[in-house]
Amino acid sequence: MTKQNQEFLELAGVPVIVHPPANPSLPAPLIVLWHGFGIPNSEELLAEVLPLEEVQAWKAYLGLPSFGKRLPAGGIDEIERRYMEDFLLKLLLPTSEQAMQELPNVIEALLAKFPIDHKEEIGLFGFSAGGLAVLLTLLESSVAIKTIVLAGVTKDLVSIVDGNERAKKQLHPELNEEQIKYRWSEASELAKKRLDFIARASEIVKRQPIPAILFVHGSQDEVFAVNQIEELYAAIAPYYSQTNQSERLCLQTFEHLGHDINLEAAKNSPELQQDIAELQQVVTAWFVKHLSSKT
Repeated sequence: MTKQNQEFLELAGVPVIVHPPANPSLPAPLIVLWHGFGIPNSEELLAEVLPLEEVQAWKAYLGLPSFGKRLPAGGIDEIERRYMEDFLLKLLLPTSEQAMQELPNVIEALLAKFPIDHKEEIGLFGFSAGGLAVLLTLLESSVAIKTIVLAGVTKDLVSIVDGNERAKKQLHPELNEEQIKYRWSEASELAKKRLDFIARASEIVKRQPIPAILFVHGSQDEVFAVNQIEELYAAIAPYYSQTNQSERLCLQTFEHLGHDINLEAAKNSPELQQDIAELQQVVTAWFVKHLSSKT
């Protein structure tokens, strides 16, 4: 994807990069993509990782709230303060929830500006925290969704807290165990129930038609262990098999990939290059099959 083929916009207050379909004169639905807190941690980097050139669709890469052009007053220092004070309630959940709430207005603005096939439901992609925004959208939004790809996500808030405590220990070795340990509050306990995706698995199939969902996950993911996403997949799978739609649910793992999808780091690792190339092919094929077609 050349720079000439993409537009940098602000729509409904959200920074967006738009990639047109290969043939803009033919009908094409919309795919909305959210980056994460880790790499790719911007709409620019995500657009490089997943240009999705072979998918006959409009691709809109959205900047997450509190990131990039929307850093809060105080900048990175303020993000760090929220991270240390209460990662869940001050940073992760507000960011993902606001992204979900912004989505309908962004879609409306995209439909007004581009010749997107509005008769088709959209595709959604989310990496890590962006994947949390996708899961919230799937469960709590009225946006019509046809297919979803989730990269580097996990099953619940407990595993997110565990991963965050490990990361905090590495980033701040001067902290003791008491300072690292997350203190659950009444509000975060409520959030824990809300974001228990295994407990809410049955709600996914309440959407008609049932969305096609692909999980992609690095086997070396140091933030969210691969067995956690395997548990979520196993919880969802029976609902797909009961309706004879097992082919619309898939989990693909990548042997050498960690949590980040880092093109720069992969330059020095043929194994990582191969895994990222395969991930790009798998995600592209999923959208081609389940979004561009009439399935």
